[in-house]
Amino acid sequence: MASRGFEFAFDLNGASTPMIKDFTAGEGTAYKKGDLVTIQSDGYIDKLTTSIGEITGVVEESVSSAACTASSTEIKVAIATPSQVWKCSMDASTATTAIVGYTKTLDTNDANTIDAADVTNGSLILFDKSKTDDDGNILAYVMFSDCTFGVQDTDTT
Repeated sequence: MASRGFEFAFDLNGASTPMIKDFTAGEGTAYKKGDLVTIQSDGYIDKLTTSIGEITGVVEESVSSAACTASSTEIKVAIATPSQVWKCSMDASTATTAIVGYTKTLDTNDANTIDAADVTNGSLILFDKSKTDDDGNILAYVMFSDCTFGVQDTDTT
């Protein structure tokens, strides 16, 4: 089975788990465990879709669209920081040209899958790509280079 979105793997500084905080949903839609989210200018969180820039965190508890009301439903989010490593399946078994430690622009396919072929405009740093998930796709270990609550990296290389 492919990973269920982004899952915490470990922290380079030795922290055991990310801090969990409640945020108010900005969209009345389903949020799945493992979805990436970011705070918008209205103060609410929204899922990141297709291209990834700044990251606030990772949804830790699924909420169905029927149970989610925009601007009022609380969503549990694991706060992302630059020293954390997260694992997530890619959308292919091969094709990634991302280089471990060098590529800082790996992108997502949607809120919970990494795009194996897009290394031009994202904000993920590839940490490891040596494993595959149960579906045979690359199981990528990544770090976030642009965190809401952390040092922001504006380097595009």
